[in-house]
Amino acid sequence: MKHFVRSLKYLLFLCVLYVGLVWLISLTDPSAGSVKVQLMAQLTSGNGVWMIVAFIALAAFYPLFGFMRSRIDGFEAERDTVRLDNAMQLYGFKLVEQHDGVRVYRATSFLRRLMLMFEDRIEVRERDGGIELVGIRRMVSRIAYQLSAYLRNSRFED
Repeated sequence: MKHFVRSLKYLLFLCVLYVGLVWLISLTDPSAGSVKVQLMAQLTSGNGVWMIVAFIALAAFYPLFGFMRSRIDGFEAERDTVRLDNAMQLYGFKLVEQHDGVRVYRATSFLRRLMLMFEDRIEVRERDGGIELVGIRRMVSRIAYQLSAYLRNSRFED
């Protein structure tokens, strides 16, 4: 069910983006006609049908490549909690939940949540010898890189 909801959100995002671009075109070129006329002309053409198929295909596969798990070995959750919180805060996330070795972070601002299509939940799970981050790909990869750098630099602190 989660896969289906994420696909629908992404399809809606693509449609809003497309309509916004057509609206901008109608503002810059008044001779092109209204937004409704442009949309109908484009979507009823052969290329318009292929664009609809491409939007649906992108939306269907988005949950598969838009989310990831990243494992960081050598990260001790008890000792490095401050580093974890600092990295999450650096990217605009705050701790909202903590239970059974799982820490859940959400975006702090409404604008960031909107940009992430309200898929701003990042889970940090304790695994043997490290932690695992689960969430939207672009944020998890950035945070994992930051935490790896913290871990490498902490070796020189001792």
